[in-house]
Amino acid sequence: NIMPQDYDSKVSLHLDINHGLDRVTELVQTRLIESGWRDQVKLACRKAILENGDKHIPTVDELIAQITPKARSMVPDAVKRELLHELELILVNIDKAGYSKSF
Repeated sequence: NIMPQDYDSKVSLHLDINHGLDRVTELVQTRLIESGWRDQVKLACRKAILENGDKHIPTVDELIAQITPKARSMVPDAVKRELLHELELILVNIDKAGYSKSF
């Protein structure tokens, strides 16, 4: 039998974890903008559209398929390291709290 206060603590932990993930998402978005990555991806999209000329205007799905590998490779290593570090902190907190063992 799980007591109501156990639910309260588990829900609170769940909300803390989600807040941490939201914070990491915002951090990554900010770092990508600061590093110029976002502008580089925009330019790559424009270039891909212009390369086809009037022959074929790529669909959004085609652009995503074409640009995604390049965009991923352009993410600065510092941003990747910072993201990894932040996610490791979240996982350590999850492990310490025993979150993955129940709920």
